[in-house]
Amino acid sequence: MNKIKAVLLDFGNVISEQQDTTCFDRMASLTGLSRDVFVDGFRRYRSEFDRGTLPGLEMYRNILNDAGYRHETSAQASEKGPSLDELTERLLDEDLTAWTRISGPVTEWALGLQKNGYKIGILSNMPFEFLERFESRVPLFLAVDAAVFSCRVNLVKPEPEIYREAVKALGVQAEEIVFFDDIQINIDAARAEKLNAFLWTSLAQAKKDLEPLLA
Repeated sequence: MNKIKAVLLDFGNVISEQQDTTCFDRMASLTGLSRDVFVDGFRRYRSEFDRGTLPGLEMYRNILNDAGYRHETSAQASEKGPSLDELTERLLDEDLTAWTRISGPVTEWALGLQKNGYKIGILSNMPFEFLERFESRVPLFLAVDAAVFSCRVNLVKPEPEIYREAVKALGVQAEEIVFFDDIQINIDAARAEKLNAFLWTSLAQAKKDLEPLLA
């Protein structure tokens, strides 16, 4: 087996804490629509949002249109209420902010691995808007040896090419990388590209998965 030289991490629910799903309740309150409108709509448009081909404001306009939302007849369209542009800005802000709780223990663990000579990388499905607002505030974004974000390469997991981009960015062989992600289909795709890949369920489990490979 190849010697492990790098650890590659997903962002959402790995480096970040679990998404704050109360954001969907606040979206519902802002619009008078069901929270399921936003849960389902986000899933429907997420891939192209992360790929960087669908701006966030346009995504939320689409979600509202799909739900038959008519701003001019809603309570939000009163004289003192926000314009449609302001409303979609608020919806996008709720979306992005829901991912900003960063795990201190995971950050500390990854930086410790880096200090011990392992390259650390990030491979994440990530929209432009999140990076524009928060990239400079996430310690690992600034410290890692390589970061491949979907919006910057116009690829999304589980497409094979995005894993190849990450391997190239880290400058090692695929077999020398351990990858953690919280979605099984992304793990399966990584394994198909010869990465050592494990489903992330907790930091404690990740340490157990990684330890034998570093021994």
